[in-house]
Amino acid sequence: MEINRILEEANAVAEKYNLKLVEIDRTDNIISLKLIIDNELFIQIYGNVEKDKLNLTLIFKQRRLCGYDSEGGKYHCHPFDSPDRHIFVDNKKSIQEFVEESMEFLEENELL
Repeated sequence: MEINRILEEANAVAEKYNLKLVEIDRTDNIISLKLIIDNELFIQIYGNVEKDKLNLTLIFKQRRLCGYDSEGGKYHCHPFDSPDRHIFVDNKKSIQEFVEESMEFLEENELL
């Protein structure tokens, strides 16, 4: 995983879903981005190249609705129905996959 690759995928997803991409922070090893859906709704993206980490979180009114991240090298999700839970998973999720699932959830729950 490379910083430029994360940025390229985030740009492609932003374009596909007509979202605003905001770069919050970037160093040689980390990147922090937001995909803005509206004023109180966004997807936070955090990548750390050294730790091979990609954290993805759907935020609404400053609260996590769901997420997908790693802790201690193990990936887990915070499901839509219980965002404080940790369910360990075997595979990493791409930005595209996470945004697609998030947008479906938002539409189904009439948050868009």
